[in-house]
Amino acid sequence: MSKLNKIARKSTWVDMTAFVDVSFLILTFFMLATKFKPPEVVNIDNPKSVSSDKVEDKDVFKVSFDKEGRVFISFSSDKEGREKAQLTADVLSRQKGLGLTPAEISNFIKFSSGGIGVPVSQLKSFLALSDAEYKAFKQPGIPVSDTLNNQLNDYINALLTGTGGRKPANIMLNGDNGTTYPYFKNILAAFKKNGIFSFKLITAMEGVPSGTPLYKRQKEQGGGEAK
Repeated sequence: MSKLNKIARKSTWVDMTAFVDVSFLILTFFMLATKFKPPEVVNIDNPKSVSSDKVEDKDVFKVSFDKEGRVFISFSSDKEGREKAQLTADVLSRQKGLGLTPAEISNFIKFSSGGIGVPVSQLKSFLALSDAEYKAFKQPGIPVSDTLNNQLNDYINALLTGTGGRKPANIMLNGDNGTTYPYFKNILAAFKKNGIFSFKLITAMEGVPSGTPLYKRQKEQGGGEAK
């Protein structure tokens, strides 16, 4: 009578060394390549509105001013924003004879996502700061109070010169509710001088008054109480 021979069990062993090595290589790459956006360098208490539009975050050029009247410019950290920041730095360096190095232009791109607010004459020394020094440094703001020395003109002109007149898709004004009118007026004057007549004003959301068309539309869209 024939016998049924049992197949000997063999243990399965997979060498995971290569997999672990690749995983650590990928992790190391992202740790070295990732660039974090610098924190905002100015606190803004925005005026309130009931607008339902959301703030865009792509291809943004933003002018901010706080209650002290300090003015800052910033670019979004996406590809379009970084490209426009680099073009702005290149033109400023050339027009104003700043002689910015590649490292300083790189810092302009990086710092501009958090906010740059220094006179053009101080820009080169400002761009030599380390990340820690940038966070600790209280920027004086871009001069705009004197109509004869409205240096926001220089920054905006450099931007539009670098892009060949092509404006960012989203130009925004981010103002503090406590700012006095002359600063706001001089910022608008710089916009007008550079052919910018359309921009978005950033505001803080507040409750929509009951019974208004916006209240009814939000209630219909949300299927509940409008806020």
